[in-house]
Amino acid sequence: MKYSKSMQEVWRWKEEVARDTEGMNVQELLAYFRQSEQRLAEKTGKPLNLPRIETRKRQRREEHS
Repeated sequence: MKYSKSMQEVWRWKEEVARDTEGMNVQELLAYFRQSEQRLAEKTGKPLNLPRIETRKRQRREEHS
């Protein structure tokens, strides 16, 4: 069976995360995923943890009023 490149990437990432997080407690897991989120933001150049669109729109309205 042939799989798409993106599906292969998902499986590779899943295996990597499983290896990296084996035996961690909850606090360590949270720290691991926060760090991976930060690395992804740096790699893609996208901002980290953007609020929901509705929240951003409300904030802009409040700033301009």
